[in-house]
Amino acid sequence: MKASKPTILILTTHTGGGHLNLAQSLKDILGTTCEVAIVDPQPALVDRWYASVSRHSLKFLERQFTFTDNETASSGLHRVLTLLSFRRLHCVIERVQPALIITTHALLSYATARVNERRRERVPLVFQLTDLGRLHMTWFTEKQADAYLAPTREIFSQALDQGIEKNHLHLTGRPVRRQFLEVSPGRKSETLAALDFDPATFTIFLQGGAKGSAGVDRTIESLLSTGMPVQIILAVGNNKSLATRYAGIERIRALPFTETIAPYMAAADVIAGKAGASFISEAFMLEKPFLITAFIPGQETPNLQFIEQHNLGWVCLETGAQNELLIKLASNPGMITAKEDSIRAYKSWNTQANQHIRPIIDQLLS
Repeated sequence: MKASKPTILILTTHTGGGHLNLAQSLKDILGTTCEVAIVDPQPALVDRWYASVSRHSLKFLERQFTFTDNETASSGLHRVLTLLSFRRLHCVIERVQPALIITTHALLSYATARVNERRRERVPLVFQLTDLGRLHMTWFTEKQADAYLAPTREIFSQALDQGIEKNHLHLTGRPVRRQFLEVSPGRKSETLAALDFDPATFTIFLQGGAKGSAGVDRTIESLLSTGMPVQIILAVGNNKSLATRYAGIERIRALPFTETIAPYMAAADVIAGKAGASFISEAFMLEKPFLITAFIPGQETPNLQFIEQHNLGWVCLETGAQNELLIKLASNPGMITAKEDSIRAYKSWNTQANQHIRPIIDQLLS
């Protein structure tokens, strides 16, 4: 009789999309030996609120981020959230009955720890830390998790500075979904041909922003007005108004939400869009340079420095400057080639670091 697989519960949120991508990446790594349940324990209203604010009020997000980015405010915020979410988290955990819990969102970390410690039998708790350059202080209110998985050297160093015990802290790189590891470079021509695009023409994969925060309209209009030969794969997600706006335009293909996005990103010469940690990580794992055209102030600000420090692409926030850069890239492929060595080196390091994730989890389960 086969022994049953242990169950891992990954608690995440749909806000922004990156936290869910991270949860799915961990499931791809751990799912061969464990049953993995991914659950968003927050009400759907939270996701709708975040989508609205990220579309219409980035200043509010920045102020909220800055105000709570200290030990006192983050601790107070967690205590309030714990009061609001304790019962809901308790129900989720009791229903799933996990042997181990992972969370990929800071605002779930403290409350999950409180629920876990009050259970009849506490299980190992793991925090998958998220961003690339610097984390919000809400990640460090709870210092007694069994493991903290740091995606970069920068985050590892910050966690040490914030008092996380070194024997609980692991440098494991930023995991990405399996499709980004398995996509074949040889499919580029096939993918572009399926879009009725010319494989020989300079192609940009541009994140439209299903949540509405990437602000691509000016970038697209300005690019098309230059007259340079360019093709744009525009990822619109579930943003129907954006898809309608660019439907039927010759040099643009509006790509709706798809579970398998990696082949389209791999078919581009440059990947461009908002400075989200998941999006940047997926780009360097595909060995593609990344052009940051927008960012959420506060939480994504450190990613701008990260991408320049590791020579993984460019930061270009003004429409005119973006056009100038893209015209140069289209006419001078050597500028892209100049990034290849550093991108491949970082991909290699990240791939090796990812190999530590499963042994760490296996040890906690044993």
